Amino acid sequence: MAHAIIRGKNGRRYEVEFDDAPIRVEVHASEETVEIFVEADFETHPEEQRRFAIVNIPRHLFSEATGRTARRAAKDR
Repeated sequence: MAHAIIRGKNGRRYEVEFDDAPIRVEVHASEETVEIFVEADFETHPEEQRRFAIVNIPRHLFSEATGRTARRAAKDR
């Protein structure tokens, strides 16, 4: 089940539960950032009622994390 959880600066948790709804994932990258957009209910709800999560990450941190994951996966084989 897809979901997103963040903790704000005030310490509060915010959750987006996508349940079993069909989701759409888009990844957009520039030289500086990577944006991951996840949206549910896109087939059944108008845009203003859809559940979504957007994460913007500095590209160098995203690249480091995916590199570590790839190395770990290759080692586990």
